[in-house]
Amino acid sequence: MKRVALLLILALLAFGAAADETSEVYLMIYKQAVGISQKYSAALSLVGLNDKGTADSLAFALEELLLEQESYSSRSDQELYGRTVRLVSQALGDFKHAPSAPFLWDAVMQVPHPLARAEALISIGKIRDLRYVEPIALLLRDLNLGPTADRDEGEKLAFGAILALERLKDARGFSPVFFAAEGWYSLRVRQQASRSLPNISSDPTDPIIEIIASESAERKLRALKAESESSAPIGRKAQAALAALAKGHGDAPRDKAESQLLSDLRKLALRMLVAQKSRDDAAVGGAVASYERGIDDEERLLGLAALGSSGTDAAANALKAIILKLDAEQRSGVTSESRNRMAKAAIENAGLTKNKAVRSALSLVSANDAWSGGIILAAKEALKAIP
Repeated sequence: MKRVALLLILALLAFGAAADETSEVYLMIYKQAVGISQKYSAALSLVGLNDKGTADSLAFALEELLLEQESYSSRSDQELYGRTVRLVSQALGDFKHAPSAPFLWDAVMQVPHPLARAEALISIGKIRDLRYVEPIALLLRDLNLGPTADRDEGEKLAFGAILALERLKDARGFSPVFFAAEGWYSLRVRQQASRSLPNISSDPTDPIIEIIASESAERKLRALKAESESSAPIGRKAQAALAALAKGHGDAPRDKAESQLLSDLRKLALRMLVAQKSRDDAAVGGAVASYERGIDDEERLLGLAALGSSGTDAAANALKAIILKLDAEQRSGVTSESRNRMAKAAIENAGLTKNKAVRSALSLVSANDAWSGGIILAAKEALKAIP
């Protein structure tokens, strides 16, 4: 059967048969096949030609295989049936044959062979039929909930769904792949999820903000890192950073470890706001809170840096209040190495704002002999930077 099919096709190609005629021959060969063994051989011959003109015939083959599934009851027939569905599904994906997407989804839902189902998922991704983003995302979400009765089957399906969502490139696929990266799966599947995650969407901000709003501190931090490394527009990254900064201050830590994670979340959010030179006044309260109640000097300094890089009236007035308080304490004899470090940073960041609102506070520091020469000089330099 396989030899005859190949000879017939090669003869037609040699004589320059038209594309439509060749497609008809492909279809005739498959229809003449009897039993799953011959159908597999016919499908293998067609796929082996690597001719996109066979795609319609392969789609017909997949549709027929789905209709005749119950006809193959023996173990050997069932195994060959699964191999045939997998072979045809892969070819349809490689050819990006859009009309076959519904048949591929039916294969995902109906065929009892995990590798065939996984291949059908991957092919839907290659075709990029966005109608199936949500169903595939839901399938992966369900798989993420816990080990399936047959762990190997669950892993194969998850692997296929992850690759499908990566190829579909739609932000709706971000969250299930994000959670798959830390799921119950083997290292191979989890690593694939981590590799696929950055490729799903250039702007994953919306699902990331949802994760920041409702998940654990560890997941919030991992999600914000993904946002920071993404290609999202600056304004969108700032939006995620603001959400993270607010949750970082708003969530009450249960223990020391969670307290550190929330601080790391706030630090990353502040770094992002500084890097993006965000001028959103919604950041001012969080930046001041990090300065006043930060877990360490690094966080406190980042809070001041976020105010300085912003430069808005609200940020400048916040720096002014901080500097005035430090100056009043210095005049009353309260001093320490840490306070001096914060004072210098606040002064330098006040200069970066180039905002006239900080002039009076800087003038008081420059005239206060209780400060060290270095801090007085920093205040004078900051004054020069303000128009």
